[in-house]
Amino acid sequence: MPPTVPVIETERLTLRPLALGDLDEMATLLGDAEALRLWGEPLDREGARAWIERNIARYAAHGFGRCAVIWRETGELVGDCGLHRTVVEGVDEIELGWITRRAFWGRGIATEAGAAWRDHGLRSLGLRRIISMVSPVNAASRRVAEKLGFTVEREAMWADEGPFLIYVIEEAGPR
Repeated sequence: MPPTVPVIETERLTLRPLALGDLDEMATLLGDAEALRLWGEPLDREGARAWIERNIARYAAHGFGRCAVIWRETGELVGDCGLHRTVVEGVDEIELGWITRRAFWGRGIATEAGAAWRDHGLRSLGLRRIISMVSPVNAASRRVAEKLGFTVEREAMWADEGPFLIYVIEEAGPR
């Protein structure tokens, strides 16, 4: 039986697994070149579909992946946030990532969603180390990582791109 992905609620947000029914909203989010200028190339509709499908596969394999961030007040999908397995310079890592719709920037959504996934990873999943890969010029995402308690470990190449800053949070104690 595949692991179950939780639905996490915060004060203002519901974080739930992505579904193919989210395609229109995710295509808008991931296709916004201005919003993603410090993240990477925008995705077309098929790229957004592949993003959703990749995360659905992650849920089945690992019990986590990037999830829809829903603004509870209106039910709108306002972003995407979550944990996923990645490889950075040959090392297996668990990365926390986030994207927020431009209309919702400055409201603390990435920090609120990121804190929920950070806590779930450390407390419920028993992770001892979570990273976040952030472009050195992405001041907003650097602030989010720092608010979440992450600190810069070093620069690294990631997915044949970079350099990125590896932000890290580690929990002490036995595994």
